[in-house]
Amino acid sequence: MTTVSLKIPDEWVSRLDAVARARQTSRSALFREALEEKLQEVALKTSPSLYERSADLCGSGESGLGDLASNSKHLDGFGS
Repeated sequence: MTTVSLKIPDEWVSRLDAVARARQTSRSALFREALEEKLQEVALKTSPSLYERSADLCGSGESGLGDLASNSKHLDGFGS
């Protein structure tokens, strides 16, 4: 595991120590947990949607029927 140093406000240290005592864990463990949560949050916000990942496929299968999704007559025979 790599060691990383950072500077935090003094008031955070007392809060951090209080939470660490309450959870019976270390400062480092709390920082790792918080950083992991934040990285996951950022990844979810920046990851492309399903549409964005498959945009090159959307519309690539042309049926020739302009009302395929809205006209129920095109569903005759399906599911019976």
